[in-house]
Amino acid sequence: MKNSNSVKVASAPHGTQAWLSTIRAYNLCETALSARLAQQGLRIGDLEVLATLVTTPGITQMELAARCFITKSAVSMLLTQMEAKGLVTRDVHDIDSRAKQLVLTASGKKLATLAMQMQAEVVAVMVAGVADSEIAVIDSVMRQVSERLENLIAADKKLTVLKTKIQD
Repeated sequence: MKNSNSVKVASAPHGTQAWLSTIRAYNLCETALSARLAQQGLRIGDLEVLATLVTTPGITQMELAARCFITKSAVSMLLTQMEAKGLVTRDVHDIDSRAKQLVLTASGKKLATLAMQMQAEVVAVMVAGVADSEIAVIDSVMRQVSERLENLIAADKKLTVLKTKIQD
């Protein structure tokens, strides 16, 4: 017989189920988008680079790396591959001759448009039947979460630097 005074203990901290749902949705989105992009020989990183270059022509490699969710070395490798395929050119920068402006070729623009269309189709499926007000709430909450996590990462970096200084 159960004790009526027993307290139910949560199996996970507050927010864990929402976090798991977010991770599951992200993973499913990435899987669906990756499968579509693969039909064109593309990966998620390729999409990020193509979409950024089509919307911001002439940016530098450093600016591109800062805008994409991939490392500087990965951007460099992707650009080399894309340049070899005739999708992008690295032109002398108008202001800083040491830097290179990144510009999509006509075939690069065409592929970028196709890849972005694939992404838009996946996003459309994700939000089908969801009210605009609900999407706005999700956006607002995810921006808040992102800001808090960015602050946590920055604080952790400061703590690591401080610990290193103390050990020296």
